[in-house]
Amino acid sequence: VLIYDIQDVGSRTYTYISTLRLAMEAAKECGKTVIVLDRPNPVGCEIVEAPVLEDRFESFVGIDNLPMAHGMTVGELARFFNREIGVDLKVVPMEGYTRDMIFQDTGLEWVQTSPNIPDIQSVFGYMATGLGEGTGIRQADKFKWIGGSGIDSERFARLLNSAGLPGVEFIPENKGSQGGVRLHITDYHAFNPAKTGLYALAYARQLNNFTVPKSGSTIVMFDKIMGTDRVGQWLEQKLSPQEIERRYRDELEAFRHERQRYLIYGYTHIYAGKPGQVGVAVNNVPLYLDSAPYIDSNDRTMVPVRAISEAIGAQVDWDEAKRQVTIRNGESVVKLWIDNPEIDVNGEKHTMDTQPVIKDDRTMVPLRFVGEYLGMNVDWNEAHRLAILTR
Repeated sequence: VLIYDIQDVGSRTYTYISTLRLAMEAAKECGKTVIVLDRPNPVGCEIVEAPVLEDRFESFVGIDNLPMAHGMTVGELARFFNREIGVDLKVVPMEGYTRDMIFQDTGLEWVQTSPNIPDIQSVFGYMATGLGEGTGIRQADKFKWIGGSGIDSERFARLLNSAGLPGVEFIPENKGSQGGVRLHITDYHAFNPAKTGLYALAYARQLNNFTVPKSGSTIVMFDKIMGTDRVGQWLEQKLSPQEIERRYRDELEAFRHERQRYLIYGYTHIYAGKPGQVGVAVNNVPLYLDSAPYIDSNDRTMVPVRAISEAIGAQVDWDEAKRQVTIRNGESVVKLWIDNPEIDVNGEKHTMDTQPVIKDDRTMVPLRFVGEYLGMNVDWNEAHRLAILTR
């Protein structure tokens, strides 16, 4: 077997995950099993940010179609990589880990992963200050400062501080003839490193009009880091960072949807013991759900239908005119209607003791009825307030 046990920093460009994918490909060729001992994503699994890498720009700093901040653990990334590789893969999950954790929440001591990442401040500053390869905008002090020639430190700080970026303050600081800002992270949970890095580049371009590196017959490192040449084009057009965000929003949402089937960890532990909140696991793997399950007034666990259905391999269709949800799983076809206790199972009508609803733009359905009618076993773990679906 080939065992992978390496700490990552949560960025597509940090090449330890590239090594993981290449090792998985080699193991497939050699008929070996890959075992990944999972480790925390130190910047947390809630930040997913930046354009998604395009195939043309694949490199050792961009090994797959991921955004800069992918919001996944190495075990989850291995599952994602394996969609194209098909190696015999086993992921040993962490105990007690949840998606909202950053490294400081784990109780672990940070061990330097590379010369420029000696501490947790450098981990969080990596994507925020290290994206300007070839532009003259550079990082310093191990990813704690960003700036360059022709930058007015005071103006740079004012622009960044007025942008409303969460969890960070920017302190003007010159380094010799170069102007820049030092990052002062005030809330590590709220801070978004990749978004901050894109904002910093956009504002720096407004201040010193740096030359944007361009790919031709060969791909420049700037585009490899960005995973696309569109960021360079947007910078040349001097788009605001807010407009740049809007340009990649749709592809980022598509990635969020695609990655969900490969996630291992949910928010189970933060729900434990809180009335009305529960976790869900399918075949003993906790699910990440973008809309929290809850227990309704009829004591039924309500879950987002699309996320649950896709987790068990079912297909979901929505008929807006009829306000009808149709779920197909193998030979089973289940139909439900919003605000209606009736349920149709393979043409037979039944009546539930509760009804589907729309909550926060998500269709929520009673888990036990839907799960069992689709051929799943549904159990309840009261100690962990966890609903468990198994085949």
